[in-house]
This record gives sequence, structure tokens and C-alpha cells, in this order.
Amino acid sequence: MKKLIPMLALVAATQAAYAQPAKPTYSYFEGANLSIGMAQNKTDKTDNGTTTSQSTGVGIAKLNYTFALAYPAKLGVSATFDMKSSGISANENLAVNGVSEVTIEPGILLRSDSLLYAKVGSYSSRYEYSGSPSRNLTGTSVGIGIKHYVYGQNFIQAEWTQRKADDNGAGLAGIKFKQTSAAVLVGFNF
Repeated sequence: MKKLIPMLALVAATQAAYAQPAKPTYSYFEGANLSIGMAQNKTDKTDNGTTTSQSTGVGIAKLNYTFALAYPAKLGVSATFDMKSSGISANENLAVNGVSEVTIEPGILLRSDSLLYAKVGSYSSRYEYSGSPSRNLTGTSVGIGIKHYVYGQNFIQAEWTQRKADDNGAGLAGIKFKQTSAAVLVGFNF
């Protein structure tokens, strides 16, 4: 018992030394955050003027780090992972190939708890056709999104993204791929 009281006093003093003032709500957008959710991907393949398309529901995960700029601006860097392949037709799909997109996301605070942002970056996927070898594709990704903090560091997020893999040297000359994605996510800022 004699050692317990000094030990508790030491722990209490240590905790007080680490105490920091509460963050203002607009700073919740700064730092690392993780979000997961669902997206509806509409994938179009255009080959010699003929377009085939299909919609696929996929799970997605997103890692983001947001930097503070001059108030009210923010700048995020994100990596998005599709958890499932997106279908093009019964025998074709754009398969998961690691990170689906890496984007830069400049944004502006609408209120202290809402952030509107644009996204621009690169897109990566793998074209698979049954019976044929797969081919890696790369392209561009652009979009817009909004984050809204609902409680503390928890947020909901909605995004619209367009991904294109037009110029590919993967043996698919003349074939263009375009994917439009609408997503809803929930997340936490660390």
C-alpha cells in the first residue's frame, strides 16, 4: 500500500504533463484518417465505336492524410482501395490491382464541420478477359467529394469519381476504359 499511493501520484502527474487543449472542430480535418464504405462503379469499354458497360457494387477503403493550409483551405493526399473487381461484361472485368487510385485533394471548409474537396490523381487496374492473359492499365482519376463530421472525430463522406484508362500500351490498342463511381463512406480521423 505504501508503494501504491506514490505510483498513482506519478501516473496522475504523467497524464497531466501530456494534457493538451481541446482541438477546435475545424482541425479535425487535419491528420490521418481512414474511411470504408460502398461504391457503385459503372464501367464502360469502348472498342471501335462499340461501348459495353456494366454497373458493379464494390466495397472501398480509403487512407487519407490532410494538411492545414491558410484557413479555410486544406490539402489531402489519399489512397483508395477497391475491394472487388468491377464487371464490364459477362467475361470481362477490371480487377483489383493493389491501390486503385492515388489522389491529391484540395479542399475548402464550408462550415467548421464540413469540407468540400476536389480530387485529381492516377488510376490503376487490371483488365481480365476469360481465357486471355490479364493486362495492367493505368490512367487518370478526377472527382469531387464532401466530408461531414457527425460526432467528434467520426465523419460521413460522399464522393463522385471518374477514372479513365485511355492510353495504354498493354496490347489493347484502340480500347478505351472509363469508370464512373459514386461512393458513400464512414470514417474516423486519428
